[in-house]
Amino acid sequence: IVQGVSRSVLPGQRIGILGANGQGKSTVVKTIAHDLAPLVGTITEGKGLSIGYFAQQELDVLVADETPLQHMTRLARDMTQTSTLSGQSTREQDLRNFLGTFNFSGDMVKQNVGSMSGGEKARLVLCMLVWTRPNLLLLDEPTNHLDLVTREALALALNEFEGSVMLVSHDRALLRSVCDEFWLVSSGTLAPFDGDLEDYQVY
Repeated sequence: IVQGVSRSVLPGQRIGILGANGQGKSTVVKTIAHDLAPLVGTITEGKGLSIGYFAQQELDVLVADETPLQHMTRLARDMTQTSTLSGQSTREQDLRNFLGTFNFSGDMVKQNVGSMSGGEKARLVLCMLVWTRPNLLLLDEPTNHLDLVTREALALALNEFEGSVMLVSHDRALLRSVCDEFWLVSSGTLAPFDGDLEDYQVY
């Protein structure tokens, strides 16, 4: 779908991935996230790279008959077993407190995920993603199920995030708020887009 890619992502970069539907935006992100293997060439990763990936189908990772607290507890256990924790507390109260920062408080931490709205599920996945403390966030249409208030909260959280961000989104307000450069996927290529979002209207 996309050929001849030769790009680097540096610490702190905020990149918006632009392109019409079907041009390969998700394919590029999936390849960086190791969900797809590159057909040719290699991906060279910096030392200490930790990727957090939010896919369009990411809600499928949630277990319908489990609660947000159970999801966080399992995530903490899995990361402890693989020695990938980087200072996070795994105490139940601390996990509850972290869920609270994503508006999961009170009885909501014990509510089955299957009874939640699409926006609540997306918030839970983003909560789990942020808890793992990645230094590169790959976000593929993270706002599809989010209401306006949660979209604004996501923009604020991403602007406070100190790592690198690659964002695929049709939400121009989010792109404008978070990204300071853009790459365009078009006609089988991936190249810097020198204009701004207003210039992109013509595509």
